[in-house]
This record gives sequence, C-alpha cells and structure tokens, in this order.
Amino acid sequence: MKVANHPFLAHALRLSIGLTALVTLYFAFHFLTASIYALATERNIDYWTKHSDGVTLEQVNETKLMILKALQHHSDHPHYHNLLGKVYEWEAYLGDDVDKESRLLNAKKAYLESALLRPTWSDTWADLLVIETQLKGENIDLYFAQADRYGPFTPKVNNTLSQIGLNHWSIFSAPQRTIIIDHAARALAHPQSRGEAYQYLKSKGLLKFTCAAIIYNPQRYTEKNSLCKRALE
Repeated sequence: MKVANHPFLAHALRLSIGLTALVTLYFAFHFLTASIYALATERNIDYWTKHSDGVTLEQVNETKLMILKALQHHSDHPHYHNLLGKVYEWEAYLGDDVDKESRLLNAKKAYLESALLRPTWSDTWADLLVIETQLKGENIDLYFAQADRYGPFTPKVNNTLSQIGLNHWSIFSAPQRTIIIDHAARALAHPQSRGEAYQYLKSKGLLKFTCAAIIYNPQRYTEKNSLCKRALE
C-alpha cells in the first residue's frame, strides 16, 4: 500500500514530520539559549578566579541571573547547577558575614542537585567538601570519600582535597591523612596542578611539612617529587 494513494495517511505523515521538526527546534532553541548563558557565567567565574581583587557583588548578582536563566531553559543540566553553586560561593565570599551561612547553604543545595544528576563527577564532591568544612557540617567524611573515590587522579580534586585536608588536619583520621598526602603528592607532580599546589602550600607555610611526608615515605611514593626536593634542600 502506497501512502501517496491514501490522502489521509499522507497528510498525517506530513503533519507528524512537521510536529517532530517543531519539537526539535523548540528543544534546540532552549538548549542553545541555556548554553550561551552558561558559557558567559563560566567565563566570568574563570576571570574572577584569576582577578579576585576586582570582583564586586553587583557583578556576581548579574552573573547569578544569567545562570538562573540557563537553568530555566535547561533545568536538568548538572554543570549548570555546579556553576550556580560557584556563584553562590562568590556571594558568600563577598557578602556580609550575616548572610554568609545562607549563601553557603544555597551553594551546597546547588552542588547536591548537580551531584544527584551526575553522581560520579568528582569535582562536584570536592566542591561540596569545601562548603561542608566551612559550615562545619556532618557530611565532611562522605564528601571527602566521594571526591577521593571518583577523582583520585583528577588535578582539581588533588588540589582541593590536599588543601582542605592540610588546613583542617585535626578533624581527619589517620587513614584520611594518608589520603590527603596522596592527593598532595599527585597535585605537586601533575603539570596542570603543581603550580597552584606549590604556591598555595608555600603561602600557608605547609610546603615543608607536606614535602617531608612525601619524600620520606619511599614505600608509598616511588617517584621523588622535584618541587619537594628543592623545598627541602
């Protein structure tokens, strides 16, 4: 049976194709619009990270509106929720102490939504660990374990876990401290993270302590770290 010989079927087919095209265009429009807002948000956050002294709360609020618009167009994109969490973190950093906790809780909520949508993404668990330590919350161990589980060799996670761990050394157990030094060793060895890791540890007065733990444990760290060698000379 040829469709051309049946006008009703031919009309239905054309209508179906037209509706499919409209639906495709509808979603394409929303996804494209969302990605434009998200890209602008990401660029702003990257710029603030490199030029933090010039960031204003007004700029952060404008960027928050952009990422919220992105989420209006694509509400189940995990990275967009992660970007919203970053914006809330900047709000907490720049705002009054009175509102800091509520903004950190907003950031945590956004990161949790991102983790729900993309549970194996280690960066989000590391972001949650940063927030939870500031809030002195009950889930520090959970977020620490998840970040380590999914990102043992991820440069950003290596930096975050080592920095948080060394800054809050007393709240972590002996096994966790071993993991913290593991991440510090990887952060100082990887070309994408070693510059930041070295400068951070040096600025906090933690470089020699960390390097000693790395260099003088040959059973665990088979490769000697050149940055640590120089730091301990």
